[in-house]
Amino acid sequence: MEQLSRVDPNEDPYLALRTMLGVALCFALAEPLGMTQPMLPIAIGMSLLSGQRGALTARTFAGPLMLPVVAIVFSWLAAVTVNEPLIFLFMNVLLAAGGIALMLFRGSRAGMLLTVFPAMMSLSALYNEYALATIRDSMVSGGLLVGAAAVLTNLLFPPRTKRVHIESPKPHVSRNPSVELAIRVGVYLATLIATYATNNISLLIAPIMMVFVCAEPDHGGRMEQVVDRGGGTIVGAMVGVAALALYNLVPQFIVLLLLLSAITYGLIDRMTTGAARPQYYQYVCSVALVIVLSSIYGANSALEVVVQRVSITVGIMLAGIVLLSLLEEMFVPRDDTPEDAAVRL
Repeated sequence: MEQLSRVDPNEDPYLALRTMLGVALCFALAEPLGMTQPMLPIAIGMSLLSGQRGALTARTFAGPLMLPVVAIVFSWLAAVTVNEPLIFLFMNVLLAAGGIALMLFRGSRAGMLLTVFPAMMSLSALYNEYALATIRDSMVSGGLLVGAAAVLTNLLFPPRTKRVHIESPKPHVSRNPSVELAIRVGVYLATLIATYATNNISLLIAPIMMVFVCAEPDHGGRMEQVVDRGGGTIVGAMVGVAALALYNLVPQFIVLLLLLSAITYGLIDRMTTGAARPQYYQYVCSVALVIVLSSIYGANSALEVVVQRVSITVGIMLAGIVLLSLLEEMFVPRDDTPEDAAVRL
């Protein structure tokens, strides 16, 4: 997939402001709209708003508006198949294979829809019907709210450029695509099934992290994922803990709203001005928001959330890289690299 590019401040000086306002609006309206678990909609909304590049186009609103459709479809599929284990498993295997293939060989972000969202809904369905309904309803309300926030913030603070951003993904080129796909899907499914076995919905982060490891075409890309997502998890956890400490001093709604806004603005602004890759700051922001909100609205303590996030994220990504490298060494010829295959073509 295309790596998140750095924003030129001359083209779009308001990216951080738009994202901050979007997060603040989603959080402020979460309770009136009946969202009992606002973490995922806010985190996904932040990622979508901060991922805008170039001039305003219809694609800017396509992502948020797709969330309700995707949530309804995959929650329904999970609900009707959860009591039929073979059909349930076959459906998730098929979706995982299709999603990883799209991400790996086409560089398409649509592949995430076929992996991340089915994993979320299937694990929720295994947990209980209430968890599935809660996540579905939160994603539906959150998607519509993020779409409205995208429209409003872009009208108030539009990008200054008229350049339309065209994605330039770098798909993986392989002489043995079926073997490589089978290896990656197998590693991902092993993580997903192990998560199913725990029946712990808070471990959902494990298969989601493994998706990004398995969809990267080479070792360098995977290591970048570890640095950005693993390192971002650790830094985001520290930011989240600091915010929780301040909130506990004055546990008021307005204080929490200001903290979330400050975290979002500061980190998304670093996507433009920081030295690290933009996706690193985006992930730090996502982790910080999720840790703060899940500690306040969830059943787990702040320490448990932080330890779980850090240990699972870093551990699962490193384990995935080692396992993928070992399997590829065993079953994929050493000279089967993207560069060699491209030359032969």
